[in-house]
Amino acid sequence: MFTLQEMPERTVVGIGRRTCNADGRSVEDIPSCWKEFLATKAAARIPHRAMPPSMCAVYSDYASDWTGEFSYLIGCAVTNVDKVPKGLSVVKIPAQKYAVFHARGPMPDAVLGIWMLIWGSEMPRTYTADFEVYDSRFTNKTNPEVDIYVGVRDE
Repeated sequence: MFTLQEMPERTVVGIGRRTCNADGRSVEDIPSCWKEFLATKAAARIPHRAMPPSMCAVYSDYASDWTGEFSYLIGCAVTNVDKVPKGLSVVKIPAQKYAVFHARGPMPDAVLGIWMLIWGSEMPRTYTADFEVYDSRFTNKTNPEVDIYVGVRDE
């Protein structure tokens, strides 16, 4: 179902929102983030994008657990943050161990299905940062794929 992987720190620049799953705000906030990111061509405005290019959705600054408020940001991994364009934010994904899941199939349902499994699990989550990677596999028209990284504690 998932693999464990140590990941180095990453920095992502993009468009974010503070939201919550429990009160339903995330159902509107997350798609509105995506719409704004794509409509404003934000990826093209981000300097020092990491190669190969990919988009990342980052969940961070958790108030408690998955039912509390958290910050959501859709953006691109970068190699340097010396210049952050106006209207964009920066988030650092900490180096830590991650449980890595692979969502395959119709989007966004495949991603949501994985998150529902995670929320219902007893996984020892860190609630520091979790992220999704949208790379070239995401654009596969017949079977798109997204990798989901969930920060976990050593047990």
